[in-house]
Amino acid sequence: MGKIKNVVQKKESRCFFFHPQKQFYNAVGINQKRWGQIYRGEIDPTISEAKAIAEYFEVDVTELI
Repeated sequence: MGKIKNVVQKKESRCFFFHPQKQFYNAVGINQKRWGQIYRGEIDPTISEAKAIAEYFEVDVTELI
């Protein structure tokens, strides 16, 4: 399982399920298709994408790499 997927799942709880919306894609600067590929571990995020994802989820970027 990809590290980014692990971070997202850690942020989820029984009452919260992460479902990316347009504001998420705008905030991280990644389109829907690319996010799906990154989330599933099919491709690695660029450094700037990893930083944006880490900032959005309020985690250290080292958790994503």
